[in-house]
Amino acid sequence: MLRNSLLLISLIGVFFSVLLQAEEIAADYRVEYGIFGQVGKAHAILRTDDTYYMIDANVSTLGIAKTVTDDLQERHISKGHISKGFLVTDMYQMIKSFGPYTSTTIYRVDHKKKRLTRQYKKWKYDQQIINATEKLDYYAKDDLMTFFLNLPVHIKEKYRPEKYQFKAVGEDRKNGRVDITIPSGKVLKEIIDFVGEGQEGDWYSRVVMYRKLYHSKQGELDVRIGKEGLVEKAVLKDLIFFGDVRIIKQ
Repeated sequence: MLRNSLLLISLIGVFFSVLLQAEEIAADYRVEYGIFGQVGKAHAILRTDDTYYMIDANVSTLGIAKTVTDDLQERHISKGHISKGFLVTDMYQMIKSFGPYTSTTIYRVDHKKKRLTRQYKKWKYDQQIINATEKLDYYAKDDLMTFFLNLPVHIKEKYRPEKYQFKAVGEDRKNGRVDITIPSGKVLKEIIDFVGEGQEGDWYSRVVMYRKLYHSKQGELDVRIGKEGLVEKAVLKDLIFFGDVRIIKQ
């Protein structure tokens, strides 16, 4: 049910997007899943100075999701530098534990050589069973969290219908692809039906992450963002059996 929390981690960047001038910011979130109500929570901290940043986010399951996923816990860490208003990732790490298993995935970005490597380690009952490193076939300056933090800089015209294609470390393993559509017409109406009609200045987007998040087909997410840059509501649709996933800032 909640085996993959990348959706929540991705959106943490959106909630932080207008707060980059502060040195340290903390935020809490809840995940609701269909008829089950709240199934997860997250706590995230963003630290910045004039040169470097770090994002540290912890995710845990609750209630029935905790039982079904064998007490899934995740920690996501993004570290990098700040350049021309962008957060540029140098290292992105995902630490996961459930039942007897613990794993860590570390992405390292070499910006000079435009090279990205992925190291994956896994343990069962403290005994290492996997240790593999590979060079990936794409290069990106964003990761799952910094991508949304940088989105207001990436997209200048937030109300003009347009399709955008980006890359983010930790997304699709083959090419890191993320698609964003600023909608119009029928698609815009469809998104408003899911996320609600907001106040003047709110803008809407459809994000495709190309991952089977929460058993969705390709991680398609409808988002309503307020004029201040904060997500008002995000919905992952077309899930098997249980309905939509809703992300809510506390």
